[in-house]
Amino acid sequence: MLIVDDDRPNTQMSNQDSNCNAMTIHHNDEVKLAAYRDIPTKGIVAATLLIPFGAVAFFVLYCKTVGGEFSLDSSVEIGSVQRIALIVHGIYFMLLPFGFELMIEKLPFPGGPARFQFGKVPPRPDNLYWMMTCLSGELFFVGAVLFLLLASQAAVPRWVLILPIAQCAYNMRNDLLWVGLGNVFSPIKKRIAIMMLDWIVIGTCFVIYILHFFAVAA
Repeated sequence: MLIVDDDRPNTQMSNQDSNCNAMTIHHNDEVKLAAYRDIPTKGIVAATLLIPFGAVAFFVLYCKTVGGEFSLDSSVEIGSVQRIALIVHGIYFMLLPFGFELMIEKLPFPGGPARFQFGKVPPRPDNLYWMMTCLSGELFFVGAVLFLLLASQAAVPRWVLILPIAQCAYNMRNDLLWVGLGNVFSPIKKRIAIMMLDWIVIGTCFVIYILHFFAVAA
């Protein structure tokens, strides 16, 4: 009678587990966010933050330096073209809290082709992932309220015109990483090509806001 010793280590299973663990570790190394890969990449990502921070600093310093009708507290009118841009911008952002809080896996187009979806929620998301969805919804909501209220006004202090410019500047920075350099900075080395539409919409608003800022008289 052949007796099998169950206490003997299953070397084949151990090897398989080791290979699986190695593959998991290797996979995790591949999908690190760009800022956490290495110091040079972190530096590049940090440098891209100069786009929104630099834009705000430029407009504030310009107003401080020029003064007069460009002083930050001077009253300026909201033009008809800018009003349309603000309404489009506000409606776009007002839809996004529902997407990020309730159906993030279906973004950007609920019911659209799977190839356009941004990704999947991890099988076991932690509090960080949960917090990021809530904070995304919060910030889009605040932005939408800002744009729509701004569109409802006949005139505002000039410094208020810098707020939508600031959002657009950060948005352009994001689209640059997602679309233009997505094959480098994406965790899966794949551009989010569908965000070209976002780049066009917000980029158009960005141009309108900047032109209005310099064209409108106090």
